Amino acid sequence: MTTADANLLRTFIADENQAFAERRQGKFWPANHHRIGPLAAKASGLLDAGEQVDFYFHFMRVAGGLPLVGEKEMPLLIEAYRRMLPFLDLGGVIQMSRRHKLLFVFGFDDTGALPSGETVSAKALKARLKLITQVGVYTTLPAQRDKKAKFAPFADEAARILEVFRHLGYRHDRRYGEDSYNVTNLRFWGMVFICLLNKATRAHLLADMLEGEYVLMRRVEQLAILHRYVEAVLPDIEADEERFRSLAQQLREIELARRNATETVALAQRLGLPFEDDEDWEIHVAIPLRGTADHPLIARNVARLQIRPNPDWEWELTARLAERGEFSESEKKSYRNELGFPVLGRGNLHAFPAWLRKLREENGLDFDTGAADIRVGRKRAAAKLLAQWLES
Repeated sequence: MTTADANLLRTFIADENQAFAERRQGKFWPANHHRIGPLAAKASGLLDAGEQVDFYFHFMRVAGGLPLVGEKEMPLLIEAYRRMLPFLDLGGVIQMSRRHKLLFVFGFDDTGALPSGETVSAKALKARLKLITQVGVYTTLPAQRDKKAKFAPFADEAARILEVFRHLGYRHDRRYGEDSYNVTNLRFWGMVFICLLNKATRAHLLADMLEGEYVLMRRVEQLAILHRYVEAVLPDIEADEERFRSLAQQLREIELARRNATETVALAQRLGLPFEDDEDWEIHVAIPLRGTADHPLIARNVARLQIRPNPDWEWELTARLAERGEFSESEKKSYRNELGFPVLGRGNLHAFPAWLRKLREENGLDFDTGAADIRVGRKRAAAKLLAQWLES
């Protein structure tokens, strides 16, 4: 460690002090985070006590993480966290450490402490940061669920996680309202996963979210995600867990009802596609403009339709004509229409063949359904039925 390292940290602190006064992130961190980050655990040898508190405070603000410190530095880190508490819900810095993560690590916030107590030792800090690292290591929710074995070793912390959720009313972020709430926060769902992997906590968590007193932000979407995590742990359930099994069945019925109300499932039933009631199928159709030499999957002039039995993402229709532009819409809205195409519109998925005919008759664009590439996994019978539908 050198004077240059100390100066680097002091420059970071000075820049962030100025930025914080304006409730923004400084300009020094983005260009130097790769140099500052490795020094976070070494700040005690570079800065005096007051500077360390400033450094820890700003590091948690802009890095989205917490530094691993020694026993002597724990009071300084806790002081920095206490300073940060009044600003957690103000926004301004996207990367700022989130309330649920900090509450789990430190064991208290500005409304009180967890029953399991505050974190006062460097050993406990290290263990809890290890869990936080695990829940944040994946980039998608399915990737988390696929790595169940990686989460199981942390199941002993499930009781504390449940305390965190109840303390916060299952709302991991208070900065945003219903419209902007991050319903797919990976660390939140990673912590949910750990709770579900512990026999002592999973029924409590499921009851809280499904039928408890807590008002879930974007409840319908959260229950849909929760269902997928519950399905991932069901094979591990023991015979005496009747309560959890009953709640899981209630959740499954809620999701099946949502799924069966979609126009994509209605289309599948109308066409007699050979799918099971709870099968996670997906249909991809690519239709080239007549005369296109390239395969539909790589054609530059093509219309594509993607269909799923997912209430939150049912279908997407896109078209592209080289040199002219693109068109795209879903059951939710039209996103782009440089081609001046008519909109198919929500509730009209079954009329997609008629939409193609309208393009041919009114726009002079003949998408060749006979040359369509139709992919439905290994369901060849479904592909044949879809081909007949396109020609209808």
